[in-house]
Amino acid sequence: MLRRWVIVVGGVLVAFVVLSLALTRITPEPVRSAITQPGPVVVVGLPGAQWADVTQQREPGLSALLQIAGTASLTPKATTTPTCTADAWLSLSAAEGADASCRMPEPRVSGGGATVPGWSSLRSTNQDAPGSPDIGMLASSFAGRDQCVAAVGRGAALAAADRDGKVERYFSSPTQAAMSACPVTFVDLGTSAGVAPADIDKAIQPVFTNIQGSATVIITGLSDGTDDEPAPRMLMTVGSGVKRGALTSQSTQQTGFVTAPDVSATVLARLGDQPDGSVGSPLTVRPDRTTPDAEIATDLRAADLKLMRSQDVSLPYVVAAGVLAVLVLGVGAWRWRRRGAPPSWLGPAAVTVASLPVASWLASAVPWWRGGPTTLWFVVAVVVAAALVVSVAYAGPWREWAAGPPLVVAAITLAVMALDVVTGSQLQLIAPQGLQPLLGGRYHGMGNAAFGFFASAALLLGGLSAMRLVWWDDTDETDVRLAAASVGVVGVAAAVVDGHPSWGADLGGPPAILAATAVVVALILRVRPTKRRVALLLLGVLAFVALAAWLDWRRGPGSRSHLGRFVQQIADGEALGVIGDKLAGNVGLLFSSPLALLVPVVLVLAWVAVLRPEGRLGRPLQWLWDELPLLRWVCVGLLVCWSVAFVLNDSGVGVPATGAQLAVPLLVAAAAAAWRDRTAD
Repeated sequence: MLRRWVIVVGGVLVAFVVLSLALTRITPEPVRSAITQPGPVVVVGLPGAQWADVTQQREPGLSALLQIAGTASLTPKATTTPTCTADAWLSLSAAEGADASCRMPEPRVSGGGATVPGWSSLRSTNQDAPGSPDIGMLASSFAGRDQCVAAVGRGAALAAADRDGKVERYFSSPTQAAMSACPVTFVDLGTSAGVAPADIDKAIQPVFTNIQGSATVIITGLSDGTDDEPAPRMLMTVGSGVKRGALTSQSTQQTGFVTAPDVSATVLARLGDQPDGSVGSPLTVRPDRTTPDAEIATDLRAADLKLMRSQDVSLPYVVAAGVLAVLVLGVGAWRWRRRGAPPSWLGPAAVTVASLPVASWLASAVPWWRGGPTTLWFVVAVVVAAALVVSVAYAGPWREWAAGPPLVVAAITLAVMALDVVTGSQLQLIAPQGLQPLLGGRYHGMGNAAFGFFASAALLLGGLSAMRLVWWDDTDETDVRLAAASVGVVGVAAAVVDGHPSWGADLGGPPAILAATAVVVALILRVRPTKRRVALLLLGVLAFVALAAWLDWRRGPGSRSHLGRFVQQIADGEALGVIGDKLAGNVGLLFSSPLALLVPVVLVLAWVAVLRPEGRLGRPLQWLWDELPLLRWVCVGLLVCWSVAFVLNDSGVGVPATGAQLAVPLLVAAAAAAWRDRTAD
């Protein structure tokens, strides 16, 4: 048994590593070129401008810059969705999302400079907000090096003001004096309504007429303007230190996509080291000298469309998947109770429902968003992917075992999601329950909703695999240890993938997975939970997360993920505030809807049902624990994982919800098959 276990586990790990390397080889890390700034930098804001606006017919001048520009789509998300223009300008001054309450004050001009009225109120509002954005940080950082920051237009004044609300040099229009006054200049080309002018070429011409030849110019759509929905905005960079190609940054790790704080980080890069509190990263370029200008613009518009279409189908998909799960499981449970036996269709139907999460990931591998009825094509892609997963689940000899098909679905879910984050989160980027960057989510790594699926799949795979090794009527001690080792190997591997700074980059996930894994292992080995053992468990989990965070922190401000930034927040004495903000965000999300409030209630009821099998809630499951004893311990591990993640994450309420979306149907399928095996005997 030991030899076979080593061969199987070793083979699986080797296969995963080989497949990861193969996929990475197919999609290698692109060569990136840093942007140098030999002269001044000018940031031009065109509020609301998208790549759909940049066509040869509409804006021939701007389109001509594609011959020499670094290009990308920008997520303008500040503190609200959609992001108004005033908030976007103020966020540039803080290098992170800031709140101007969408008010655009008229600067008070005095001499060659100006002050922003109501600045002290803005400072107070933002200091009390989650994350405590330091508005005015950018200009104050330059003032500390005896360098000034200029503003052209009232919106730009919000970006160029220092911590006292003072703009050292202010101009109402982009004259020659305005473009040469300071090493850094922000230019507001928006209209009084906070949107881009109708004729962008005409509005931007004075900027290029009056700047120095060595200047670096960043042109960006900046905000959502007056649009009712968030959308990617255009960003273009030109200059002698900018190579033609696709822009990216360490904060997104996605070629052709950047965030608003990356613009601030690029400006601050002139000073050398990034401020420790910076959440953005300097822009870099993936050089491309061969792609035609028209094709570049077309690809950028297609990338924007992909994100917007994925956002459009997200809510309908979640609602439809939830309704389908309730109908299938509800009708199945009603028929089971009425007839005294599960209907024959319940197991396959439950497995099909459980395959939908990974199917929605796999659907992202095909361009369903291009043309035609996109929602219909998305549904078709999900249905086809789910059919393939279910076919594999019932194709082999494992279908003869009660938990065989659920084990296969859990394995496929875990493998697909792990390979996705290891190779750059391309599928999760547009999956309906993936990263959601337009709503303020990340561009890479493991999102909270995805973590619910991923962690649940890991615990189910480890637990169900262990069940195959343990025969409880005649238990061999070696088999028991191998069963515990199976759970441990899968759990630790999942925690590494989730917590690795270049993969999952997740701060709250690894503690939940490791704690749940340790609990299941202890239950399998029949280890009594003493105070010392619990303390050692907590210290081990803390050490694992601390090591990952410290290694990430050492990479420097411009390269850190969530883990490394949290270490810096501890060093700056801001950790308690960050934790408080996360708890406040979790509580706010919890009370955002009646459905969210049901999550902790159902979680508590599930704990009662599993821990008290003799009680009213647990009694209907007693036969299942007798038939598959280890399954009860797997359920305990799932509840531990969901509960810990619920507490540690700022949107942790979504973890039990998505975890149950996968785990409950698989457990029902295993229970239905176990009942049939039990009655057949």
